[in-house]
Amino acid sequence: MIAVGDTLAQWEFEVEAGKVREFARAVHDTAGGDNPTIAPPTFPVVASADFVARLVSEILALDRSRTVHGEQEYEYFAPIHAGDRLQCRARLISDEMKEGRRGGAMRILRTETEYVSVASGKLVCREVSTTIEKAKAGQ
Repeated sequence: MIAVGDTLAQWEFEVEAGKVREFARAVHDTAGGDNPTIAPPTFPVVASADFVARLVSEILALDRSRTVHGEQEYEYFAPIHAGDRLQCRARLISDEMKEGRRGGAMRILRTETEYVSVASGKLVCREVSTTIEKAKAGQ
């Protein structure tokens, strides 16, 4: 059973210039011109895509049909550059039940992913994500 504070996954991610460029185009971020070297603000979603794909159904074992993404927050301590190598660690920071406004219980889980530069050992970004699983009908 996973508990608050547990590490859910750890991985390394290389920030490739091509991925930064493609992501900047996809989100219409023109700050870097045709060849951006600094990743757009929501780029960590690329670094955590594989983790997020496994989070709901494999790691947390939630019912995907009753689960929605609630919120995403980013806190930056340094820019993420093309060529950076990031050590990523995701952990569960809260797991609580609440009564929904329309009735029925909701399980609200928050995960935190920290992105640390392998070169400097310094934290460059912290991402907090909220996942909501609605109770089964009639519960």
